[in-house]
Amino acid sequence: MKIWGIITAVLMLNASVLQAAEYVLLNQDDIADAVKKEFVEEGVDDALELEIFGGQTSFSIEGAQNVRVMVTNLKYDEEQNKFSADAEIFADGNSYAKTSLNGRYFLLEEVFVPVEDIEKGKVLTESMFEKTKMRKNRIKSNHITDLEQLKKSEAKKTLKAGRLITDRDVGPVIIIKKGKTVTAVYKSKGLQITTKAEALEDGALGARVQMMNIKSGKKFTAKVMGPELVEIDD
Repeated sequence: MKIWGIITAVLMLNASVLQAAEYVLLNQDDIADAVKKEFVEEGVDDALELEIFGGQTSFSIEGAQNVRVMVTNLKYDEEQNKFSADAEIFADGNSYAKTSLNGRYFLLEEVFVPVEDIEKGKVLTESMFEKTKMRKNRIKSNHITDLEQLKKSEAKKTLKAGRLITDRDVGPVIIIKKGKTVTAVYKSKGLQITTKAEALEDGALGARVQMMNIKSGKKFTAKVMGPELVEIDD
C-alpha cells in the first residue's frame, strides 16, 4: 500500500510540474507568416506561398507570455522565385534565438475550380465551383479562371474536382443535337418561308450548322436561333 501511495504522489508531482511549465510553440507557418509580412513591406502585395528549405523553423519557448518574430534582410529573386532572410525570435522583449532562412516564394492567384466531379455534357452553373488560390506559375494561358466565362458553358469532358479547367474542357451549350428535326426559316425582302430540316451536326446558340431539307434532301447552312429554330443564310 505504501508503494502505491508513493507512485501516486510521484504521478501527481509530475503532473504539477507539467502544468507549471508552459510553452509557446512556434512552427513553420508562424515563421512563414512573418516572412510574408516583410514581403508586403517590400511592396509585394500579392498573396504568397512559401517553401522554406534552410533555417530553423520550429521553436519551443518555455514560460514566455509574449513571443514575436522579426524578419530582416529580406532578399528575393523574381526570376527564380528564391528568397533569403534573417529571423529573430523575441520572448517577452528579449532576444531568444536567431536563424537565417532561405527558400522559394510563389505568387498566388484566385481561380475557380469544380467543387466535385462534373460529368460530360453538364451545363455549368455557379454553384458547381468554389474559389481557391493557386500558384501563378501553374496557371497557363489556356486555363479559364473567370467564373463568368465558365457559367452557362457545357462540359466537353469530365471535369475533376479541384482542378483547373482549360478552354478545351468546356464549350458553348449545345441546344440542337445532330439528327434533330427543327423549323428552318428563310427571310428575304418581306418574304418568309418555313420548312422542316434535320440537323447534320450539333449546334450551340448563334452557331452556323449544316442542315438538310426533310422533303428535298437539299443541304444548306443555317444559324441556330433556338432549340427548335434555325435561320437559313442567304
